[in-house]
Amino acid sequence: MNRKLVTALATPYANGRIDLNGYVKLLNYQIKNGADALLAVGTTAEGQLLNSCEKKLLIRAAKKLTENKKIPIYAGIEEFCTAKAVKEAVRAQEYGADALLIAPPTFCKCTAVGYVKHIESILDAVSVPLILYNVPSRAGYELDLAALTELKNKAAYIKDAGANAVFTKTAAKNYTVFCGNDELLSEQLSYGAKGVISVVSNAAPKLTKRVLSGEKDDIFVKLAKLSMREVNPIAIKYILYKKGLFKSCEMRLPLTKANAETIKAVDGFFEEYGAEIE
Repeated sequence: MNRKLVTALATPYANGRIDLNGYVKLLNYQIKNGADALLAVGTTAEGQLLNSCEKKLLIRAAKKLTENKKIPIYAGIEEFCTAKAVKEAVRAQEYGADALLIAPPTFCKCTAVGYVKHIESILDAVSVPLILYNVPSRAGYELDLAALTELKNKAAYIKDAGANAVFTKTAAKNYTVFCGNDELLSEQLSYGAKGVISVVSNAAPKLTKRVLSGEKDDIFVKLAKLSMREVNPIAIKYILYKKGLFKSCEMRLPLTKANAETIKAVDGFFEEYGAEIE
């Protein structure tokens, strides 16, 4: 089965500004090592902490580097106000995004009816496919299955970052499901997921693809758990720094750099398994 690897790209900084050279280095690493698509300005990219000019820069840079390689660029849309989400979706499409990952409204949350209208409003404004995003740990709620049934002929994809087997199995009946939780990748594949939108693959795309092919890999599981030691993307940015892909593990407030315990755990992991990570 041809399962798809989508890397949820992290964003490198240098003194508070985007390190474009580091970003290009990460893009080239993904292209070289078999990523099927790349997600820019999502949660792992600190999307909510980027301004509109920075989002434009990241999407266009990714698009320019991959345009002759048939690697689609997805963009995260994380506005919980529908009108703002529509504007951001239109801009992302204009910048070159081939699909949009739509985070559910957070903090204000929404009703099932409101969620359907939120998605429909975005669909009316753009022509690229939408990926619906189930992420209870951040949204505070799971997507409503009745709402998803109503939307099944309008959207075809779901990123499932939850841990509810019933949800995954039910969603997989009507949607192409991407696992959104690396720790549960093998499990969600068994429930019907057809790919992954991965944090781990920033540092280990080949390793992630092996798990997608059906291999059981303890090193991948260890790396997945390590990546989630702190709020994403704190740990993965230190991992990318440790791997030499990023010059620093700088974060943007209110996120902070990896703490001493995470650094120690990552350093220990690389001492034992670093040579095996690709």
